[in-house]
This record gives sequence, structure tokens and C-alpha cells, in this order.
Amino acid sequence: MRSKYWIVLIPLLLILVFCIVSVRQYVIAQDAGQGLEISPPSQEVSVDPGKTVTITAKIRNPGNSTLPVKVSIEDFTAEGEEGGTAIVANSPYSITSWTKLSPSNFSLAPGDEQVVTATITAPANAAGGHYGSFVFTVTPNTQQKNAAAVTQEVASLFLVRVNGPVNEKLTLKSMSAPVYSEFGPIPFTLDFTNEGNVHVKPYGLIHVQDMFGNKVDDIVVSGENVFPGAERLISAQLDKKFLIGRYTATALMYYGAHNENLTAETSFIVFPTRIAVIVVIILILLYLMRKRLKKAMKALFK
Repeated sequence: MRSKYWIVLIPLLLILVFCIVSVRQYVIAQDAGQGLEISPPSQEVSVDPGKTVTITAKIRNPGNSTLPVKVSIEDFTAEGEEGGTAIVANSPYSITSWTKLSPSNFSLAPGDEQVVTATITAPANAAGGHYGSFVFTVTPNTQQKNAAAVTQEVASLFLVRVNGPVNEKLTLKSMSAPVYSEFGPIPFTLDFTNEGNVHVKPYGLIHVQDMFGNKVDDIVVSGENVFPGAERLISAQLDKKFLIGRYTATALMYYGAHNENLTAETSFIVFPTRIAVIVVIILILLYLMRKRLKKAMKALFK
């Protein structure tokens, strides 16, 4: 009888040991770099040609093991239309050759933080926007038993504007909204293209009015960077639920040192079709039943 118990118990014990070992390995792999904190995620500075500017970034280790960290300066560029970025090499807006970094290697104990400094010296003939990043590379200690060799990279971006004869040239290609909606809110999309040599941050208002020319709302559009040579979609929203009729939205946007303005316009229709259909059906039924309802009302009030 006892042998039967052992036949069942031994496989269960083996499964339990396997689960414990697997969980331990998973925890070690996670502790290697999980939750690294970096600040700021991005920053903007300006510098005169031939002058020097200093910027800093801070990384913190909230994990449970000491991490070896390597830091480098890498160029980045815009990627896609949603404001994404990508680390690149040989960017036309490169800043790596202008920059000295300190420190470039260190160990980060649990709970500790480290500040790194980039000293940027702009060439005398430089102008416009240049874009770089602190890239922190962390490789866990593979000599630790059961540790997983997972390399992690986190970045802190910096945007540098070199003062001087810059070319600020932004175009607002279009503004769009759904042609038809049953209800709000109504989303808007502004499509910008930067044909200049420096990042710019458009901001402004979208004025919405109804078919009679009455003001419905003014929507504030906060600034988002558009990088040179890039296209970017910036979103806004009319936060009203119940609307009916045809509406016109006009965007008035500003950008650059001289507050250049851009305008665009779009129209849209909001109509609660399903509610309208239900109301029409109810009215038709009432009309068809009008004689019966009339007799019922007479009988009720006799």
C-alpha cells in the first residue's frame, strides 16, 4: 500500500522542485535589469556656435542586484508619424562628435543612482537642430549561478538647438476628422511636415462652430516637437457627447521664433442615427394605432 503512495508522491515532488528552480531562475533574470529608472526621458537645450553647454541624466537601480552599466552617446532621429524615435548612426543631425561624456562605466548597487554628464561644444559654423541621447547599456553578471544573460538598454534623449541662421519651415498638410459620427467625442488629426533644419513645436487652437455659425468649442492644441525632415501627426479631440448637424473645425497654429501661423479646415457631420430610427418607428406606430389610442383615451376618461 505504501509503495502506491510513493509512486504518486515522487512525481509530485519532482514537479515541485522543477517549479522552484524555474521560478528562481526567472527572478534572477528579472532582477538583472527590471524597472531601471532614468530621468529626464528627454530634454531641450540651446547653445551658441563655438560655445559649450553641459547636460546631465540620472539612472537609478531599484532592483536587488548590482548592475554593471556602460554609457554612450548616440544620435537619434524621428521614426514614423506618431512621434517615435530611433537610435541611428551617421545622422545628418549628428551630435556625437561634439560631445564628451563622464563617466562612461560604473557599477550601480541596489537602490543607488548615478548622474552622467555630457559636455557639448558646438562648432563655430554650426546651426539648426542636432539630436543625441545617453544610452545606458546593462549586462547582468553571467558568472552568477543560474543568471540569465539579458542585455538591457535605456535612453535619455536630448535636443540641441544651435542658435544662428536656422531655417524654420513647417507646413500643415491637412486636418482631418471622421466625416460622419453618431456621437462625440470627435477626434482631429493634424498632419505636419518639417522642411527646415531645426525641430519646431506647433501649438494653437481648433475653433469648432455649428451650421449656423455659432461657437461650439475652442480646443487647445499643446506643442509637440516635429523633427527636421520628418512628418508628424498631432491629435486633438472635441469632448462633447451629444451633437447633431454639420460642423466646421478651423485650426490656427503657430510655430517658431517669429510665431509663424498655419491654418487648415475640415467639416464633419454628427447625427444619432439609431436614436432617430427608434423615434421614427415609435411615431409610425403611434400614427397607425391612433384610432385605438383615441378610443382607449375616451374609455379611460368617461
